[in-house]
Amino acid sequence: MSFQAFATNRDFVTGTTLTQRQIRELEFYEEFSERNESIEVCFDSVLGKETRPWNSYWRITDLAKEHFRGEGERLLDFGCGKGESSVIFSRIGYEVFGFDLSPNNIAIAKRLAEQYGMTAKTHFSVSAAEKLNYPSDYFDIVAGTDILHHVDIGRSLAESFRVLKKGGLAIFHEPIRVPVFDTLRETAFGRWLIPGTASLDHHITEDERKLTDSDLQVIKKFDPGFSMQRFLLLARLDRFIRDPNGKQASFLEKVDFQLFKALPFLKNFAGIAVIVLRK
Repeated sequence: MSFQAFATNRDFVTGTTLTQRQIRELEFYEEFSERNESIEVCFDSVLGKETRPWNSYWRITDLAKEHFRGEGERLLDFGCGKGESSVIFSRIGYEVFGFDLSPNNIAIAKRLAEQYGMTAKTHFSVSAAEKLNYPSDYFDIVAGTDILHHVDIGRSLAESFRVLKKGGLAIFHEPIRVPVFDTLRETAFGRWLIPGTASLDHHITEDERKLTDSDLQVIKKFDPGFSMQRFLLLARLDRFIRDPNGKQASFLEKVDFQLFKALPFLKNFAGIAVIVLRK
C-alpha cells in the first residue's frame, strides 16, 4: 500500500491523518534514507580535542555540553533523521529521545546507536513534529537540526515547548532567507548554479523553505528574548570548493567568524542561524 493510500485512513505515524505536506516529506525521506544508509559519526565536537566556534553544527553540540548538568537529564532530538546527532548527544551524557517522520530513518538511527554502543541511552520513535507522544515538562533540552523549515513552525514549537521543562532550552539550527542573496539565487542563472527544486540528489524536498522574518516573529511569540547566532557568509562558497566529506575545519568559516566580530552588521547577510529559546 502506498503512503498516500495509507494516510487517507489512519496515519501510522501519529494516530491522526497526515497532511499532504507531511505525506510528501515522508515519501521523500523514505526514499532518501534508502540511498544514504552508510553513516560514520565523528565525536570530535564532544571529545574536546579541538574547538570550532565558527561552525554552526558544532555550536549545537557546544550548547548541549554547556547546559549538561549530570546523569538523568533528558534531551529530545527534534526530528532526529538517521540519528547522528542523537548518538553525539548521548555521548555527552544525556538520555536521548529522538523522533522522525520516516520509519526508515528511525530504523537506521537504532542501528547507528547499537553500532556505537549507545542503545541504552537512546530511544527512537516514529512521529510528526506537530504532534509528539511525550509527556509534558519532560525534557531538559530540545535540539533540532535543520527541521523547522520542513514543518509547521507554530505547531511544532508549541509541541516542543509543551514537552520542555520550565527553564529548559530549545535549540534549533536553521537556514535563514537573506533577500540580497536569495533573490539572486532565484534568478534563472542562480537556479542553474544552485538548484533549488525538489531533488533526492541535492537533498531538497518540495515543501522546505528557509526561515523568513515572519517565521522569526512566530518564534518570538514563544520566547520574546530568544537569541540567534548567525553563520555562513563567505562560507557559502564551500559547496563549490570544498570536499563535502572532508573532516578538516573550513577556512572560510574561520574567516566569517572573524568578519562577524570585526563588522557585526555582516551577520545580517549570513544564511544559517542557531536559535536558542528558553521556556
